[in-house]
Amino acid sequence: MGFLHLTPRLERRATPIALTLGGGRTLRLGAFEGEPVVLALFARAGAVAFSEETLGGLRAELRGLGAVLALISRDGIWCFRPDDELELLASADEISETELAAVFAGYGLMFPAGGGGPDRAVYVIDHEQRVQFERHAGPGGGLGDLLSALRSAGRALLAPPRDFALSRREVLISSLVAGFTLALLDGCAKTGTLPEASAAPVGAAETGAEVDVTLDVNGVRHRLRLEPRVTLLDALRERLALTGTKKGCDQGQCGTCTVLVNGRRINSCLTLAVMVEAEKIVTIEGLAQGERLHPMQQAFITEDALQCGYCTPGQIMSAVGLLRERRATSAAEIREHMSGNLCRCGAYPNIVAAIQRVGKEG
Repeated sequence: MGFLHLTPRLERRATPIALTLGGGRTLRLGAFEGEPVVLALFARAGAVAFSEETLGGLRAELRGLGAVLALISRDGIWCFRPDDELELLASADEISETELAAVFAGYGLMFPAGGGGPDRAVYVIDHEQRVQFERHAGPGGGLGDLLSALRSAGRALLAPPRDFALSRREVLISSLVAGFTLALLDGCAKTGTLPEASAAPVGAAETGAEVDVTLDVNGVRHRLRLEPRVTLLDALRERLALTGTKKGCDQGQCGTCTVLVNGRRINSCLTLAVMVEAEKIVTIEGLAQGERLHPMQQAFITEDALQCGYCTPGQIMSAVGLLRERRATSAAEIREHMSGNLCRCGAYPNIVAAIQRVGKEG
């Protein structure tokens, strides 16, 4: 039986954890304070087994969540950061079963395992020790359920809270429409042509009105007629057939749609096409010179910096923009400035290596 229920965005305080280990050491969950933690609790002995394949899957999911894994079980206590090796914090013979039972009871789990109640759980705890996600499990199952739980956590936590707030895209579009409306009314008032009030809302009949837009993409000027609400991403893919720019989250969170505008990297899903008229736009299709690849494209191939490849165009465009910014000189700075581009496959080390290669070659 796998994990039974999911409760995203609980936003309550995590139960404190303090375990006395061998040699008088004390392990506290607060040791991870300042960064998100995936807390995995396994009461059943023998439920934890690591392999390279499993660790690779965990790395990808932890990177997506931006968290460190703290795994507490009868077999030992581990810490796992996605860019580091698995670290054993305490072996089974160093752990007091009495204290371990108190920890599991504090999280509503059966210890020792058995009796039909939940004996495993996964929590995502933010940097302020608030629980953002919780998933319990019944008897049976193993580490594979942890991977499943992390994938569910990623989907739940990356989804926008639609019931409570507008997305950034909705705010952007609403602000632009409001600006156009105010400018139109102001112009009409100055010329004495302010339209008479009617029963219909202002602009209701013009919702689908198109405007002329000229986009300079990869050195070619394109004249288009678009609705003002059309994003640059949709214009590139649907009107210009430049499908190398991918649509991921469509809310500016994953970086898959990154393109360059006047040499600056932007999320094209959050940019209206009318906002970049006559600007210099470069997509992934515009990097290569005929059959000759751009140095960054070649570096991604050389360093094997792609797996499924879906995020690769956005990663490459962001990397090109990053080097032009001349802000990243170390691997840590590259990771920081590329953090807006997510890769669910977990190719981050190779992506960093590709960027460093191009940076060194000038």
